[in-house]
Amino acid sequence: MKLRRRSNMDEEDGAINVSPLIDVVFILLIFFIVSATFVNLPGIDVSRPKVQNASSLQKNSVLFALSDKSEIFHSGKIVKLSDVSPLINKAMKDKNKPVVIQVDKWADATVLTELVSEAKKVAHSVSLATLKNR
Repeated sequence: MKLRRRSNMDEEDGAINVSPLIDVVFILLIFFIVSATFVNLPGIDVSRPKVQNASSLQKNSVLFALSDKSEIFHSGKIVKLSDVSPLINKAMKDKNKPVVIQVDKWADATVLTELVSEAKKVAHSVSLATLKNR
């Protein structure tokens, strides 16, 4: 009888308690969710022209898209030209983020220049997104 009791006690002593491990995993998961930055995409696919040299910008930027019908998109919604500056101010808050404009190759150039000049009133950096030539 004594042998049976000892073998059962040995099995219990050798068990690993995984509840602290689960707590640590959940804390790490919460940390990564809270610290993640989310990017608001402009909401439409734009056929961008190709260029020879292109530099990549920071992930934290304010994105706009100019469609082939010369409509301005931000976060999936059509916005007016007069709403561009307030949207940039709202997106920047305390951080100085660059503004990136995705332009369809068939978009009207006058609307593009108006959009760039409106964005430059508020932003320190305005860039046009293009595709790299392969």
